[in-house]
Amino acid sequence: MTRTLTRRERVRRRPEFLRVQHGGVRTRGRYLTLFALPNDQDVSRLGVIATRRLGNAATRNRSKRLVRELFRLNKSRAGVDLVVLPRPGFAATAFTILQADYRSALNRYERPHA
Repeated sequence: MTRTLTRRERVRRRPEFLRVQHGGVRTRGRYLTLFALPNDQDVSRLGVIATRRLGNAATRNRSKRLVRELFRLNKSRAGVDLVVLPRPGFAATAFTILQADYRSALNRYERPHA
């Protein structure tokens, strides 16, 4: 079993990120901000924005790995582009707390769009 996201499961290009950020629904959690926009595909896609505000390169990379793991473990319904912006302190927080925060943000998005 592979633990990587396939090309189809990733938001990869800047215009795709901008489309989700500007046209999607923003949901804020304690440790992350989630942008979500329905897509016309049969799979959900993930993009991560890890800015320098998070910390050094190692901290940013750890944050991206954690977000990808959250996405893998908590798949939303198919056909949604998600862009996650971790907030400062994200990488230093316990995974169970991050998972609860991610699920809460995802549930707030899915409630009116289900």
